[in-house]
Order: sequence, then structure tokens, then C-alpha cells
Amino acid sequence: MATNETVLTIDIDASPGRVFATLADLDAYPSWLPRTRTSAGGAAIAKGTAYTDASLIGTAQGTVREYEPDRLLVFEQAAAPRRSGGSRLAIVIRYELTPIDGGTRVVRTGAVTARGLIAIVRPLAAAAIGSENRRTLRVLKEHLEQR
Repeated sequence: MATNETVLTIDIDASPGRVFATLADLDAYPSWLPRTRTSAGGAAIAKGTAYTDASLIGTAQGTVREYEPDRLLVFEQAAAPRRSGGSRLAIVIRYELTPIDGGTRVVRTGAVTARGLIAIVRPLAAAAIGSENRRTLRVLKEHLEQR
């Protein structure tokens, strides 16, 4: 099993509560994050909530692993290709929020783990997910800082 991890940091001119509320509202992602179809099916988000994430990378089933309002939000999702033979691609996205003067520092850690034959394409998947991590933070900042 092989893992790649990307850590990105951005400062956003919005309170930790507002940043957290935006990140935790999975059903609203399509309204601010183009090309993403994430949904919890209207369920209230909490630790253990299941969701579906459909993006340019593909569709995965996920679970909210950690949920600490205004501080920490961790998503874990996995996809297995058809006839996978035990292959699996797993992604963990961790958001850590820290109050700073005038806003919030957001640290987004993305880890990609591949098992089985899919491990061959893990570097490509990790590059695509790294790009998605950067896009998500940039668009989140733009969305929350709109006046």
C-alpha cells in the first residue's frame, strides 16, 4: 500500500465559524465549488455522516471522520474500480481551522492511499487530487471573501 500526502495553507478573511459552516455544508458545495457534485442527501452533518463525492476525479463514497465545529473537519472517501480485484483508492481530506487576526488560517491535508493494481496510477491520482486541493482552497477563499 502506498500513500501520497499534500499539505496546503491559506488565510481567509472570514471567521472560523463561517469557514467551518461552509465546509460542513456538503449539499451546498455545488453552489460555490464549480464542477463538484458532493452530497449528503440532505442529512445533518456530524461525525459518521455518509456522503457521495463526484468530481473530475470520479465518484467516491465517503464518511465524515472528525467533526469539531469551528476547528476540525475530516472526510474519508474510497473508490474501487469495477472488477477491482481488491484494488482501492482512498482519500482523506483534513481541514484544520485556526483563528488569526482578521480571519481564519485553513490547513488542508490531502492523503491518497492506493492498494492493489490501482497503485500503479496513484501518482496520477495524487497529482489530480493535489490540483483539486489547490482549486478548492482558492475558490473557498474567493467565495467567503466576496463582499
